[in-house]
Amino acid sequence: MRFYRRWQPVQAITFDLDDTLYDNGPTMMRAEAWLVEHMRSQYLETAMLDAERWRDIKRSVLAREPELVHDVSLCRRRQLQAGLELGGMAAEAAQREAQKVFTLFTALRSEVEVTEETHVLLSRLAERYPLVAVTNGNLDMEWAGLAGYFRYVHKAGDGRRMKPHPDLFALALGDLGLPASQVLHVGDHPVTDLLGARRHGLRTAWLNDRGLPRPAQLPDVEIAHLSELANLLL
Repeated sequence: MRFYRRWQPVQAITFDLDDTLYDNGPTMMRAEAWLVEHMRSQYLETAMLDAERWRDIKRSVLAREPELVHDVSLCRRRQLQAGLELGGMAAEAAQREAQKVFTLFTALRSEVEVTEETHVLLSRLAERYPLVAVTNGNLDMEWAGLAGYFRYVHKAGDGRRMKPHPDLFALALGDLGLPASQVLHVGDHPVTDLLGARRHGLRTAWLNDRGLPRPAQLPDVEIAHLSELANLLL
């Protein structure tokens, strides 16, 4: 644990989810691979599309609707719909099928491996602090087994911009009714988490479990493992 600012007690904690509470990479790789194979095997219209072609379709969707960069769920549905329409499916049917596939995909991407140690830590923290999840992703909290620890959950999308924009942090602070200086944000990303939280006045704990070099925006405290929060906060 390394401190960059004089430590002061906090009254609440906001958490990033992906790659902070669990390793999101393997889960997303499995879900993405399943998605390509599912669209190949279940729909004649997309039987010839490989992973690279799906990425091309996503780029085209974002070029037409750049605001979707802040809404990964809607972007995914638009991507699936666009692929089906390119194969000749009518727009209404493509939209309906895209929603069905997206529901299955969300369940798969939410099968994250949260360690028992992390479950215990969150349970102990939740007994002492109000916890709020703020995420750019679209994890199904119930499916992942994380919903019970958090009083509030705020996700980017539906008009809410991704971190480091202020939208999610502002919603969390509004829920908590606390000054930003009394809230600690825990996250792994130097920009979306550290810069975003510091820019909006929150204290920051940077999870640097990959040994990254010191970022330009220094946190209040740097930790190499999530379990170090117990020594800091309990």
